[in-house]
Amino acid sequence: MEAPQKFKSPYGEYVIIVDKTGRKYRVGEDVKSITKVLLGYPIGRRLLLLGAWMSFFFGSVLEYGWGAASSTVISHYGWSLAEGFFNYTVYVLFQATITALLFQWLRERGLISPRRALLMGGAMLMIAYYLFANSFQPWIAYVGYAAIGGVGAGLGYAVGGAVVNKWFPEKRGWRLGLANGAWAYGSVPFIILYIYAFNQSDFQEILYITGLAIGIGLIIASFLVVDPPKYWWPKDVDPIAAREARLKSRELKVNPPPIAQWTPREMLATKQGKAQMASFTLALAASLFNVAFYAPFGAAMGFTGGVLFAVGAAGFAFTDGLGRPLQGFISTIIGRRKALTIFYAFMGLGGLGVLYAGLAHLPILWAILAVATGAVSGACFVFDWLLIADYFGENYIGRNWSIPYALKVVGGAFGGIIASVILTFLSGGTWADVVTGAPITITNFAWTVVFWIGAAFSLIAAALVWFLEKPPTLEDYIKVRKKLGEPIPPEIKDKINQ
Repeated sequence: MEAPQKFKSPYGEYVIIVDKTGRKYRVGEDVKSITKVLLGYPIGRRLLLLGAWMSFFFGSVLEYGWGAASSTVISHYGWSLAEGFFNYTVYVLFQATITALLFQWLRERGLISPRRALLMGGAMLMIAYYLFANSFQPWIAYVGYAAIGGVGAGLGYAVGGAVVNKWFPEKRGWRLGLANGAWAYGSVPFIILYIYAFNQSDFQEILYITGLAIGIGLIIASFLVVDPPKYWWPKDVDPIAAREARLKSRELKVNPPPIAQWTPREMLATKQGKAQMASFTLALAASLFNVAFYAPFGAAMGFTGGVLFAVGAAGFAFTDGLGRPLQGFISTIIGRRKALTIFYAFMGLGGLGVLYAGLAHLPILWAILAVATGAVSGACFVFDWLLIADYFGENYIGRNWSIPYALKVVGGAFGGIIASVILTFLSGGTWADVVTGAPITITNFAWTVVFWIGAAFSLIAAALVWFLEKPPTLEDYIKVRKKLGEPIPPEIKDKINQ
């Protein structure tokens, strides 16, 4: 067999290897040689993982801290419920849809680096919280917290996920879960602070401290992140041998590798790609509703100020984060599709448990169920990466991931403005109350309706995953290529012949 051609780069020699699915591997360059050239100092993959973890950790506070902070914020500014939670919806729009698509576009064209993105993100978070602390009109919060803060937090999320996927191509599973989990539990210290020390007398000071802390955190993380060369692979791991070994492993029996490397256009032409878009959006809606409304619901049930309220509110975010690497591990044993179906179904049923424990005024049970439901509420975020990599390959994973993730704004609409409008109307409110009305008391019936909608979304998402999101087959790939008028790649023709 002819030896692969060797190439030279500023980081050393490398070869390009192509496997049977068309996936490329760039092998030979040392991690520290690459980082020394690109960063100016050598660091290994452990510090790169730490940088990704910090990107998630400090970027998470706007999203997961909102539920605990919202009551004080809305009361302090005299906003209606809808005005307050419209802020959350706009935040999700900028954090997910705008930032995910914009960052991927800029990054693929070499117009923004991970370091520059986090430096910008850190500065934006500090500006966002300064404006939020002085949002005497709702539009100031929409510009500051939602738009500027949303982009800043979104840059942290996008950089963190990309760094893990690119530097750990041979073992991304639990590492992605570990880093991504910080997106939830990174907010826990601030949630506790909001529960016990966030009131109208020290309102601005707490927000200034929050913005300064998370902004500096992202700036520090910027010195620990960088992209490797495209298709980079660890030089001490034979990619073909590793793939063959994985094919014989228990994990690959339940999570087979993709039959080809699918472009975004091809992915969206499959029923699996369409089902992923729908199930991810529905699960997101339920998840973001949980994030935004569990704490306000607990407060409405009279649990505010107690230890159990803190356990339920902070524990939800904590287990949301810790559950993500565990979800990845479980999926390596029983398979991605089966695991995700279980997680989505549990999220729906757990949400109903939280509802009825609250309505029955059982704070211990409410806290236990909130913590338990938190452990599966982040599953959609982890499996968006994992399913797309397993089903559609890694060559286009950045763009393929960003397409469903951009739909987070749809989930954010339900978890923010739509749920708040439903709560207002079903509690006897009017359009005036929605827009500029005085605070109203939310009825138990209104809470019941929105919780049941969230549960229905989760259960429908579980059904879509189980019945429609089966791994694409070789026949699926051929049909899609013919449908799009694209030629069949040589490696796929070889499979057909075999």
